Amino acid sequence: MLRVDQTRLFEIGVGGSELNVACLLARLGRRAAWVSRLPLGPLGRIVDGEGRRHGVDMSHAHWVESRQGLMFFEAGPAPRNARVIYDRKNSAASGMSIEDADWPSLVASSRRVHLSGITPALSETCKALVLEVAALAGRGAKPLSYDLNYRATLTTPREAEAVLAAVAPHLELLVLAERDAQHVLGFAEAGEPLAEAIAGRYGAPLVALTRSPDAETGDIFLARGTIRYAPRYPVEIVDRIGAGDSFVGGLIHGLLDNDPDRAIRLAAYAAAIGLATPGDINYFGAEDLAAFEADVTGRLVR
Repeated sequence: MLRVDQTRLFEIGVGGSELNVACLLARLGRRAAWVSRLPLGPLGRIVDGEGRRHGVDMSHAHWVESRQGLMFFEAGPAPRNARVIYDRKNSAASGMSIEDADWPSLVASSRRVHLSGITPALSETCKALVLEVAALAGRGAKPLSYDLNYRATLTTPREAEAVLAAVAPHLELLVLAERDAQHVLGFAEAGEPLAEAIAGRYGAPLVALTRSPDAETGDIFLARGTIRYAPRYPVEIVDRIGAGDSFVGGLIHGLLDNDPDRAIRLAAYAAAIGLATPGDINYFGAEDLAAFEADVTGRLVR
């Protein structure tokens, strides 16, 4: 596993938090659209084509003369750390604003809206866009989900908390890692009391709390006062990137069916499949869903 400064060949992949969620939902048979800016030219076409191949509606992307934002991922076999290097300043996406799409119509025609905390960390215009889209969802009574997705190399705890606080009045579902709730948002609790404290502070009816593998219980889903725990699936980690987005996609899929029990189970399973699959985007297939439904996983099928 070469370090970035050792390598001379890079493998191209496509990803991004909201796009990863949309791709998984589309692969599960949902209608999903992704809205962003893309640069004119081959790099933008790669992103556009990747979204389309998974079934995502990419027609609302705004094409501009700009550059493609990049992320370099360096796998870190122990004792090295895996790390991500962002190169996203002055990119097409970092210039997003509310004028790039007909957001009122898009929100009005959607069953749900999903936002990520990475987007407001890209620029002031991106932050303004996220806050306005959240407000549109609130005014239209559309269920809104928000993944805190804290990235220390893009923003600060104070900035991340301020955006969350502004989005919170419009939220139905808040997704975050337990470590970020403690280290970024300043909560002292853990586990079930932490989920309840988050719901109390931000007023979100649904709180999904992802936990480290060494936690006593699995991921926690607090849904309108009822706690549910995610099952833990044995997983051989191939790629850590994108698993959290797979979790969100599985959770939203279950919520669209008004089934919180299935939502948290599918979220955990989709995240495990994401960890066992290279790349940001989860190539979750019909065979994976069938294995989930039959509770038959990790076997040789032939």
